Amino acid sequence: MRAELFIEGGVGFFPGLARPIVVQAAGLSPDESAEFAKLVSAARAEGGTARPSAKKPVPDARSYRISIAGDDGKLELEAADPGVPPAFAALMSFLKQHGHR
Repeated sequence: MRAELFIEGGVGFFPGLARPIVVQAAGLSPDESAEFAKLVSAARAEGGTARPSAKKPVPDARSYRISIAGDDGKLELEAADPGVPPAFAALMSFLKQHGHR
C-alpha cells in the first residue's frame, strides 16, 4: 500500500513547490505497517460520514487530500480546516511522521 498526503493553502503555500508526503507500507516495520492499515481502514469508514461545513470561509485555511493505492484499488480522501475528522487527522499525523517528500 502507498499513500500520498497533499496539503494546499495556508500561509506560505506555493503551488509549484508543494510536494506530497509519501509513505510506502513496504518501507515500514511490521508494527508500523499494521498501524498504517488500521488508520487507513478507520479513515475510509469515516469518509462517508457527514461533516459540518464552515459558515464563513476561513482565512489561510488548508485543505488536505490523501491518495491511497493498494491491492483493492485507489482511494481519495479529502478534508479541510476547520473540520478535519478525527480518523483522517490520525492518518495524516502518521503520514507526516513516517513519510518523506
